[in-house]
Amino acid sequence: MSHAHPQSIYGLPHADNRLTLTQPVTQQDPIAERLHRKQRLAASYRLFAQLGFEVGVAGHFTARDPVHTDHYWINPLGVPFSQIRVSHLLRVDGTGQVVEGEGVLNTSALELHYDLQKARPEVVGIAHVHGFHGRVWSSQGKLFQPITAESGAFIDDQVIFDRHALRAADGRLEQNRDRVSQAFVETFADNNLLVWQNHGLWTVGHSVESAAWRFILADDTARAHLLAYSAGTPVVPEADPRDASDKARHEFFSWLNFLPLWDRIRLEQPDLLD
Repeated sequence: MSHAHPQSIYGLPHADNRLTLTQPVTQQDPIAERLHRKQRLAASYRLFAQLGFEVGVAGHFTARDPVHTDHYWINPLGVPFSQIRVSHLLRVDGTGQVVEGEGVLNTSALELHYDLQKARPEVVGIAHVHGFHGRVWSSQGKLFQPITAESGAFIDDQVIFDRHALRAADGRLEQNRDRVSQAFVETFADNNLLVWQNHGLWTVGHSVESAAWRFILADDTARAHLLAYSAGTPVVPEADPRDASDKARHEFFSWLNFLPLWDRIRLEQPDLLD
């Protein structure tokens, strides 16, 4: 059988119709890896648009630059997710200045992305866009339960961040952005999902692909929880301890699950690569 557009998974190492790969593939050349990350970042924005994760100018998804590792790439403010191209992306340095690309910068969460990158050198992708179900679920102030196979991926890998519990010395809501960012990073710790109470979801990954897939899965899991709990009291089985302990396996499968989405969107909307 011939394939005009071979699927990405077909090109991975395999034998006897089974994958032999156990970890994500990365480009050895930093310049090639930069382009790879930018292409997957633009593709993720297109996918997020299709899934309804865009609300006005809110939301941001960053990818660490592999050449200048204290820099990251981000979407310009006001360009619809459905129109994001590789050429639209902005490279931002550690002081919050645009050093490559043209466009208006969304400054609402610069310190959060930068401080999280600085604290966790293994993190490449950081996603926080405003999916409807994730926003609604965040109002509950609860973590996901293993009520579905998919939600089991987040067990012992998720935390809640209550922004409104942060108070300044005078008892008022903390407004110092550096202190809020520090608390955010400390709360996130080494988890891959953070539920920002009354605001929405954040996911991270060792690749752009894994961070994007985790966000898609997290919003889907939020939807499943909202439906299940509105219908009654779901049965919550005991979690398999192996699910919590093998983060490397979860990282690989998060990366792998993104590949069919990448194939679909790049063929449907090839202009994203411009």
